[in-house]
Amino acid sequence: MDSEIRKLITHLDSQREVAMELLKTLDEDDLDYYYTDRTAGQEEGAFTIRRLLHRVITHHEDHLQHLLKSREKIGKPRTEAQRLLARLNVMRAEIMGTLIGLDDEDIDRDISEGRELGNLRPDGNYPEQSEVEALYTIKRIVQHIVEKEEMRWTHARQALDMRVRQA
Repeated sequence: MDSEIRKLITHLDSQREVAMELLKTLDEDDLDYYYTDRTAGQEEGAFTIRRLLHRVITHHEDHLQHLLKSREKIGKPRTEAQRLLARLNVMRAEIMGTLIGLDDEDIDRDISEGRELGNLRPDGNYPEQSEVEALYTIKRIVQHIVEKEEMRWTHARQALDMRVRQA
């Protein structure tokens, strides 16, 4: 990856980190606070924090379309791997956003109500394992996500290593 592309991505990533830190502190009431920009040529009047955040998102969506069309025009459309990277980042952000605002007690509560949920069973058994804690909790769900992702990245790396050896 060229250095200018790395700089752009690094800047976008650091901006995302700053936004995440701010968003982690907001509650529902905070979203109703108003900001009025008195700078000529900037925002048109008073906006709630909620509206400002929605404008950030729609602005990204608008310009994402410009970037995608630009890539098509120059003959370099996004590859499947690049689309998968984007989707993975969206899902990761959704999961992280779902965890924000919970506390340790919340994530350790049994939520199974005696039912099997996915392949995590209320008896504490994964289909392929027998010694896992007995409760079905938010913490277990996230641990399961992390474990399966680590396993699948390991498998992907092993497949790439085998490809190299076969070449």
